[in-house]
Formats: sequence, C-alpha cells, structure tokens
Amino acid sequence: MTGRAEKSGGSRLYAAVHQMDHLMNRLTDILAFVGMAALIGAIAIVVVDIIWRRIGGQSLVGAVDLTQFCVMAAASWAIPYAFSAHAHVTVDLIGKNRLRILFKTIDRLIPLLCAGLMAFLLYLSWGRAMEQWTYGDVSQNLAIPMILFWAFLLTGMAISTLVCLVQFLKLLLTDEKN
Repeated sequence: MTGRAEKSGGSRLYAAVHQMDHLMNRLTDILAFVGMAALIGAIAIVVVDIIWRRIGGQSLVGAVDLTQFCVMAAASWAIPYAFSAHAHVTVDLIGKNRLRILFKTIDRLIPLLCAGLMAFLLYLSWGRAMEQWTYGDVSQNLAIPMILFWAFLLTGMAISTLVCLVQFLKLLLTDEKN
C-alpha cells in the first residue's frame, strides 16, 4: 500500500478518492492550459482585426464571433481549475481562533455546498442549452452553432461539480486540503 493509504488506515476508499483527486487536478490543469491558449487566440484575433482595420479600412469578418467563442472557452474552463487549485478569495470577518470548531465544520462543508451550487447551475444551464440546440441558434456572423458555446459552459460546470465532490470526500476522509 502507499504511504497515504496507510495514513488513512489502508482504506481503499481513500486511495480511490486520492486517485480521483489527482485525475481531477490533471484534467483541470489541461483545461486551464487550453483555456489560456483560447484567450491568447482571442487576443490575437482582436489584434489582427485592429491591424486589418488600419490597413484595409474594414473589420475582420467574424472577429466578434471568434473572440466570444475563445473567451467562453477560457472563462468556462478556468472555473474548475479555480476549484481544484483552491484559488478562491476568502474573507475572514471573525477570527478563526475564537470559533475554531465552527469554522472547521464550515470549511469541510464548503466543497459540498459548492458542488450543490454548480450542479444546480448545470441543471439550469442544461435546459437553456437544449433550447438553443432545439431552435438551432447560430452566431451572428460565422453561423457557429450556439450549442458549441454552451458546451464549454456545461463541461466547465460538470467538471467543477466533480472536483468539489472529490474535495469534499477527501476532506471527509482526512484533513488534507491539497
């Protein structure tokens, strides 16, 4: 057995959760990298559009559609990475030393609450995405199917939900945060 599994009493559940946590971290790293590349692509499109306006006197056809597509990918796939890397902003209004037990309980429940919120948002977004798919909506200039824009958002929310659930299980089994 691994040292980590022994730490938790040799639990196969712990080993499975640890493996899932590692898998989620790798997946979110890849998605964040692809999202960053998409953001660089959006910047490149805007720069080319500006240059083309100066040189050719007209805008690049589809620049807005492509930029929105790239930004949607970047933003939607950054959300799971933020959950995975524990990169959210926290504010301590009351000193944690005074109510240590209460805050420890809250810290353990936060991933579960986040998973619930992301699952609820996924449910709501899924309904709207299916409407877009049914109507066959497309982007204004290049006629990119709008369901592709929604696909980034839906996958980001689904992976965020999984990341939060895995983090909750990890906190439940041990006191490890990372």
